[in-house]
Amino acid sequence: MQYLIIVVVSVLPGLGWLWFFYRADKCEPEPKKLVLRTFFLGVLVAIALGTSFEGLPFPWGPAQYAAVLWAPVVEESAKFLIVFWTVFSRKDFNEPMDGIVYAASAALGFAACENAFYVLSSWHGGSPEMGMFTLLARSVFSVPGHALFSAFFGAALGFAKGRKGVKPVLMVAAGLLLSMIVHGLFNWLSMENIFGGLLFVVFMGLLWRLVYRKLVVPALNSSPFKKALE
Repeated sequence: MQYLIIVVVSVLPGLGWLWFFYRADKCEPEPKKLVLRTFFLGVLVAIALGTSFEGLPFPWGPAQYAAVLWAPVVEESAKFLIVFWTVFSRKDFNEPMDGIVYAASAALGFAACENAFYVLSSWHGGSPEMGMFTLLARSVFSVPGHALFSAFFGAALGFAKGRKGVKPVLMVAAGLLLSMIVHGLFNWLSMENIFGGLLFVVFMGLLWRLVYRKLVVPALNSSPFKKALE
């Protein structure tokens, strides 16, 4: 029962941040059921990946490179495929901001599962205090971080929807690549502890600002439903 409570509490930050990103879609909010379904698909994919790669050696160099090189490529690709295969072609996906919302939903489902794993590991392998510290730290940085990483490919999908030709394909590819790069930088900075972790905190602040000003605001301003809201 204790571990069940820990899992539930560990998942709650993901749901809280999901509500935050959902509320950001002011022009035409998405169906709640579809957003939640995308969230739980993220959970299932995280479980599948965790089970599949558990115990496998990192094939391209020292194990410490896995978090910076391997994890961002696999995780962002998995989250991208969730959105692309299950939501992108639906009629509800009809404005740029939708890409950010659904990408955040898949990412936060993934992060919620990952959060539960790390908190349980810290609690069981370390101490309750370590488990609580892990929960608090990850709830503030890692959990919303996943949504911020995936916002790049989400915005690209949102702006590419309905367009034809090579340009939207390149836009989506660039968005996915940026998601991977930012994810890798986050993992690297979180491990290096440069300037006592100050650089990591600055990076997170800049990432929030970048996502809001360069992705969220343009997506909202480009919504075909904006005039109806005004």
